[in-house]
Order: sequence, then structure tokens, then C-alpha cells
Amino acid sequence: MRVYFDASVIISALLSSTGGSRELINLVNRDVIRGITSQTVIEEILEEDKPTKLGKAREDIKEFIFKSGLVVRKNVTIQEIEPYQDLIDVEDAHLIAGAKLTRCDYLVTLDKKHILRADVKKKFMPLQIVSPKELLEEIVRTN
Repeated sequence: MRVYFDASVIISALLSSTGGSRELINLVNRDVIRGITSQTVIEEILEEDKPTKLGKAREDIKEFIFKSGLVVRKNVTIQEIEPYQDLIDVEDAHLIAGAKLTRCDYLVTLDKKHILRADVKKKFMPLQIVSPKELLEEIVRTN
């Protein structure tokens, strides 16, 4: 199972040692699922004053990501985003592009406003866009 991680899920896992996001990172670390993200997502997590807002040192965030077991793809380019930019909020098009380019089965996110919507989910099938809870339920169902 190949899973593309949005910044929201990585941040949630970083901030809480319990919960669905952290459990997914634990599953990546134990090689139960293949966790993938991009340098674009990592840069979103590390941008400007975000580490300060999160109450974490930039180095601690980098170490968490490194130890998570996530495979980090290079930045998603403007050309790679282009096919998706009119189908989803332009700020989130890199997620769809990244998930598709890395041949992921799932995109896991906590973004209910822009991504976890029925109309968005339908547009990008067979990619399954899910919350951490939904993905954990799917893993339990299939194992």
C-alpha cells in the first residue's frame, strides 16, 4: 500500500504521540505501509515561522521526518502540477500531482475544506483521498 502524506498529517503526527496521524507514521516506520511525500510538502512544513508556531525547532522537525521512514520525492514542479491546477485549489494541486507521480494508492490529509470533499475525491479516482482515520480503517479491513 503506497500512501502519499500531506503536510497536515505529518504535522499532526509530530505534535501528538497518539492519534491516527501518528499511528500512520508508526506503520510507515514498521514497513506496514509505504509512506511517501515530497520536498514540496517538507518545505511547506518548514516554511518561514511555521516551526515557531508549532513550538518545535526546525532541526527537531527535520529529525522527526528523517526518522519517520517517509520516502521524500524531489519538489513537484510547476509543469507536473499543471494538469491538476484547474481541478483543485491551486495551493493543493501539488498533492495530487505528487501522489499520482509516485503511483500512490492513497493521499492522506486532514484538509476537510479543500481536499476531503466528495467532489474532489471523485475527480481523482482511482487515487483514494482519505483522512488518517479512514486509512486506518481500510488497513484493518484488508489485513
